[in-house]
Order: sequence, then structure tokens, then C-alpha cells
Amino acid sequence: MSKLILLLIPFMLAACATQSPPANFYVLSPLSQPRSTPAPKMLVGVGPVNLAGYLDRNQLVSRSGTVSLQLDEFNRWAGDLGKNITQVLAENLSRSLSLDSVLAYPWSSGIDLDYQIILDVSRFDAAPDSTVILDVQWQLFDQRQRKLLSVQRGHFEVPRQDSGYAATVQAQSEALAQLADSLAQALVSAQGHE
Repeated sequence: MSKLILLLIPFMLAACATQSPPANFYVLSPLSQPRSTPAPKMLVGVGPVNLAGYLDRNQLVSRSGTVSLQLDEFNRWAGDLGKNITQVLAENLSRSLSLDSVLAYPWSSGIDLDYQIILDVSRFDAAPDSTVILDVQWQLFDQRQRKLLSVQRGHFEVPRQDSGYAATVQAQSEALAQLADSLAQALVSAQGHE
């Protein structure tokens, strides 16, 4: 028995010596700039945000071709991607409109919103050409009148500074800021203001 243990020790030491690389964790950040003139007072709810199935995971996703994806086990989201997108969009929209009254989904059932924005993200990844692409459809609801005001699609392309994951997440944050600016314009138009 002791000979068997002696034979196993080199294998056990070799297994300990080959450790996996450490995992890196990323989070999206709000980047929108405040408006020079605040938007009219309104209470806006952002969400829910529905993600395409391939995005609903911990790993960062990038394209390696037209129809192929790469998932990186060692580069991951620090939390739930859908929640992170919702929170960043709400903060960006708050900044874009210069309003404090923008809520991220979910909110209390007792809150009477003026407007709600529901989003479906069909693409949010890095293309092989060093561009981050965000494809999204959103629905803008007037909650006071209980009606759908508009359905719109957005396509945003943001170049990455380099091919690293930090640059990819930074470009994704910029794409969300551009989306928030489009949402802000839609809300201001809905109120009849320019």
C-alpha cells in the first residue's frame, strides 16, 4: 500500500503544479453625459431586458465567424448580465434626461410609472473585426394611458481600442450609452418636446 502511495505522489504534485489561469470578472458601466436642459418631469421604468439565449450566461461571448461563437471560461461577467444591462441603461437614461426618476426593473408594484421601456437584445458581442455590435428592439409604453407608443429597433457599432476583454466591455458600455441617448430622444418626443 505504501508503494502505491509513493507512486501516486509525483502525479499528485504534477496535478497541483498545473493550475488553471485566474478568472477575470467584468461589469458594464454607465457612460452617458448629462443634458444641458433637463427633460420634463416624468417617472420612467427601464425593463425588463430580455437577452438572446446565447448571451444569458456567465462567460463573455465573442464572434469567431459569421455563425460561430467563442465562450471564454476565464473571462466572465461579475453578475447577471441582464440585470447589469438594465441598471446601466437606467443610469445612462437618468443622466441623458437629467432626471432622478428613472427606475431599473423590477420596481415596487405600487409605483405609477409615466413610461416603461421593454427591451429585447438579440446581439451584444464583439465581431471578429474588432467592433462591438448591439442589436436591440424596444417598446415604449405610456403607462398612464395604458398604450403602446412605439416599437423601434436599434443597431449600434462601437470600435474596440484593442482585442482585449477590458476593451470589449468598455465598447459594450459605450454601445449602451448610445442606446440610452436614443431612448431619451424617444421619451422626449413622446412628451411632445424636442
